[in-house]
Amino acid sequence: MTQPQPDISGPVEIAQDIYWVGNRNDKGFESNAYLRVFRGNGKQFNLLIDPGPSPDFHAIASKIEHVLGKDYSLDLVYLNHQDPDVCINTVHFQRHFPKLQIVTSEDTWRLVRFYGLKEKQFIATENFKTGKIRVKTGHQLRLIPTPYAHFRGACALYDEEQKVLFSGDLFGGLTTSTNLYATKEYWDGMKTFHEIYMPTNLALKKAVHDFRQQTDDLEIIASQHGQIIRRDLINFFMAKLETLAVGLDLRDDSRLVIENYINAFNDILDKVRTNIDETIVSNLLNTFKSDGTFPNRLIVKNDKIYSLKVTVEEAFRLFATELCHSLSIDQKPIAKAIVIDTIADWHITTETPCPGDNPDEHQNNMQEDMLEEGESSKDTAIDNPLDFEQEELDNLLDDLMGNN
Repeated sequence: MTQPQPDISGPVEIAQDIYWVGNRNDKGFESNAYLRVFRGNGKQFNLLIDPGPSPDFHAIASKIEHVLGKDYSLDLVYLNHQDPDVCINTVHFQRHFPKLQIVTSEDTWRLVRFYGLKEKQFIATENFKTGKIRVKTGHQLRLIPTPYAHFRGACALYDEEQKVLFSGDLFGGLTTSTNLYATKEYWDGMKTFHEIYMPTNLALKKAVHDFRQQTDDLEIIASQHGQIIRRDLINFFMAKLETLAVGLDLRDDSRLVIENYINAFNDILDKVRTNIDETIVSNLLNTFKSDGTFPNRLIVKNDKIYSLKVTVEEAFRLFATELCHSLSIDQKPIAKAIVIDTIADWHITTETPCPGDNPDEHQNNMQEDMLEEGESSKDTAIDNPLDFEQEELDNLLDDLMGNN
């Protein structure tokens, strides 16, 4: 049963005293910011996590004021890593609250200090020798480093009381709606995001392993991009992510293969213009034009597909999916025939369903059920990228981080 989505025009309490205070622009690549309010020992402590990009500052500040009142103050900002879309608003908040402190890793600080942040108010995650931040209200936050996911100094934050993991870019993704909470359909956008931005499955595999080891009875994954993952889908997304080939793991397609796919795409577009409706082609090409928030995956030039920034198989999946969304029920059989004939003409074979196809639901359900149980064996992995034992993962990442 699909759970209702909250009203995102104001702050959303995703767990007790934890609020989503981000913004939604309906651009496909959304940023999230979170406010944690600690109360205890007769004190209150306000923590802002990943305060977001400057275009969202007023929306974020307004939502914080809605929670805390007009005369609010912030005590601490936590930064997962250095990207401007994660942390540039720290500059604005520190101007409003001169005593605002910043916790982040030393690697992250080496870069974010150039935004003009105050060095005297920086506290390195490495200074917390127990791996935990102890708040004056009596609460604890666990630090979970996630090296090379995607930045060397990235570090996730786990709220032990509310069992919420603030994962940074991990589990982030592209979205097709402004919905706050994820469904299984979110996987396609998460997959694309990680394939482009994460360097290797090695980093993902270690991060997921450490999350499982260091979070007890996890309730929510709150990432910095995309949608929030609730308890019932955490194992589903963890199992998929730890077996995903990304970055350097992905096989480069040859120039001739890429050109073949581009020619096939443009051939299909010409036939759809002639045999169905030219407005379908215009709408389809517009979906591939970036609004600047995320790289183009299919590059459009002069009303044609010009180049690809993803694998040919992923490009075909995106192309077929968007084409299908643009068609009426009566148009789908015609488009399916066009696609099948065209890819045959260009000697392309693909496992991606063509527009109008209905994949075997039973097989899909079986696969999803296995993933829901959290299985991640070689049998469930696609291409099984980089099969390392955990000790090897730790040793290799220690070497990369210069810890040995």
